Formats: sequence, structure tokens, C-alpha cells
Amino acid sequence: MAKIKDAYKRRYKMRAVGTDGLNIVVSIPRVVIEREAEKRGLTVGEFLDQFKAVAQFDNFEGVLYTFEETKKE
Repeated sequence: MAKIKDAYKRRYKMRAVGTDGLNIVVSIPRVVIEREAEKRGLTVGEFLDQFKAVAQFDNFEGVLYTFEETKKE
């Protein structure tokens, strides 16, 4: 895995939820959400209502989380 420079690093416990631990949950640090909301001129609550976290993984080590605007239907 490539070394990531100039990044904050925190360790978080994982927990299994759902039937037979179908999903594993890890917290996203509040400071990350605050920064993303601020970049978009939103409050934290507005950001949480309007965006979803997207996990990208497959042919590289680890997982990358990004945020996508929730589609309005």
C-alpha cells in the first residue's frame, strides 16, 4: 500500500450489526463531516441529510470513502 503523507490517522473499533453480523460499522470522525459540510456551505445536519458515504474497494488495498449527493426522487 502506498504511504499517505500529510494525513490524520486515527484507529477505530469495528462492530458487527444486523442479522448474523451482515454489516460491519466504523465511525467517520466528526471533523471529516464538518470539513465536508463547510466546503459545501452546509451545516452538519444538512450535509447528513443531503449526502451519503460511498465505499470504494476492489483492486487495491484498503477502502476509500467519498461522499455523493443523495438523489432526490
